Amino acid sequence: MRFFCTSTLALTTFLAAACGPDPDPTATASVEPSAAAPRSEPAQTLAPGAPLSARLDCLRETGAAIVIAHRGGPTRDYPENAIESFQRSYDAGALGMEIDIAESADGVLFLMHDDDLDRTTTGTGDVSDTSWADIETLRLETYSTETDFRPPTLDAALAWAVKTNALVELDKKRSTSYDGIIDAVEAAGAQNNVLLITYTDGQAADLHARAPDLVITATVNSPAHLDELISRGVNPQNLLAWTGTERPDPDLWRALADRGVETVFGTLGRRGDRLDDLYWEDRDGSEYDALADDGATFIVTDYSDRVSRQLAPRQARARACGF
Repeated sequence: MRFFCTSTLALTTFLAAACGPDPDPTATASVEPSAAAPRSEPAQTLAPGAPLSARLDCLRETGAAIVIAHRGGPTRDYPENAIESFQRSYDAGALGMEIDIAESADGVLFLMHDDDLDRTTTGTGDVSDTSWADIETLRLETYSTETDFRPPTLDAALAWAVKTNALVELDKKRSTSYDGIIDAVEAAGAQNNVLLITYTDGQAADLHARAPDLVITATVNSPAHLDELISRGVNPQNLLAWTGTERPDPDLWRALADRGVETVFGTLGRRGDRLDDLYWEDRDGSEYDALADDGATFIVTDYSDRVSRQLAPRQARARACGF
């Protein structure tokens, strides 16, 4: 997903929004969670080992919400797509990580967003032309820091998710295939921890033909579109509806909930253009409570620490659903 700079927010946001690296999501002061949801944690209702589809139903039925940290929640000291960053974000409250899967020249699946190594590592060159033996020696970089962390394999990330009981939303990059990712998920026994992103109706149908028990996210823009996906073989019990990053659509979210389908909404994006910046402009994150009230079960954000604090009561409900 690519984002472009705009000047749609207030002047101060505009000045900060010139094209360039995203700011550190943890650099600002804490905010208090909204009083819109109960602060007491409910009793446990499902075990972490319960099928993921059942736990998703529990989220929808109890009004829970899960925060997903975009690219694992990087900061100025923790790079994107690093297990160390996942753990830091998880410890700060995020129950899910969105991560990117690439493939080396010799077929090793590892975590990398870009087609080349230049931006996020000490290396250079195209990912697809570089062997894993060379990639695994590199260090990961933030926009301001060369870290001691190294690119992790997909196998290592899946093992972390299973051990931690975290969700990982897997975004396939152009250098790899769904078949290799599914094989890795099945080998790791991580089916209960994985959400697999699809970008077309055909991909969604093909994936559920290949692995019908795997939970996928697919774009759903209307109840009729959901019917079309189901007619093509998509299993609605293992479907999350991706509903974009631009405009909340409570009517659609409620209609999908009535059909037993949970929704995903993104507040992430290019600095100055994303809803994350707009919502925190007044240092009041009540908009995230409104998203959850309106039926957004998963919120993918560049500000996972702050949104996790804001939605702590709702994520407590998610923990009671086995997350």
